[in-house]
Amino acid sequence: MSGYSSAATLQQLQRKLETLSNNIANSNTVGFKSRSVSFSDVLSSEYTNQPNENRLTPHGLRVGTGARASLTSLSAAQGDVKETDRALDFALTEPSLFFTIATNDGQRLTRDGTFYFSETAGGELSLVTNSGETLLNENGAPIRLPASTISLRLEQAGLIAELADGQEQVIPTFGLTQIGRPQALEAVGENQYVYLQEDAIFGQAQANQVKQRALEQSNVDLSQEMTELISTQRQIQLQARAFSFSDDMAGLVNNIRR
Repeated sequence: MSGYSSAATLQQLQRKLETLSNNIANSNTVGFKSRSVSFSDVLSSEYTNQPNENRLTPHGLRVGTGARASLTSLSAAQGDVKETDRALDFALTEPSLFFTIATNDGQRLTRDGTFYFSETAGGELSLVTNSGETLLNENGAPIRLPASTISLRLEQAGLIAELADGQEQVIPTFGLTQIGRPQALEAVGENQYVYLQEDAIFGQAQANQVKQRALEQSNVDLSQEMTELISTQRQIQLQARAFSFSDDMAGLVNNIRR
């Protein structure tokens, strides 16, 4: 029984170890949100009470068969905002808001506000992410800028495109998605998410919700993650030893039977 319990727990501890490793690896990733793993007992068996008066076990003794990772939760806590002095860097200042981008697989959400100009087939400019996905405006359409745009400025009226000839043009501002349940966010890679609930609110970005020339840093607490990593490694060592002892005991029993 103990061998099965240790083997089951080892497999689940490996899942926690992978989650911690991913958090640590992304501690410097812009807008990254950490995850944590919660455990619960696997199916327990309750033994029948022994009939003798001097039984060695209490009534209703329950023996578990290990632990399982029951929940991997996302931390939506706001990360530190660091100024960059780059005009195309934007930091969201409210934890429930996400930039909305268009990908080949549909709309995605991201907290990474590192954007770039990209020329479109029509000769205009668009705002894209690190991986080339197009940023959407408040109307749900791709943000389009005049070809002569040299910089952007965020104001209450919207995005102000600064042109090479000194002129300015107001364009629709960022389209932001507000979510109600961070746990319904599914990571799809490239620091992007899909929201699995229908209570998301899409709307216009307000000037106080976005800070220009700044980026939100990862919300990973590196010291806490390292502490959890060491603790998990020790738990893995303990379960591995328990599994080894169980195997040795089974071997002794088999030898006695011979």
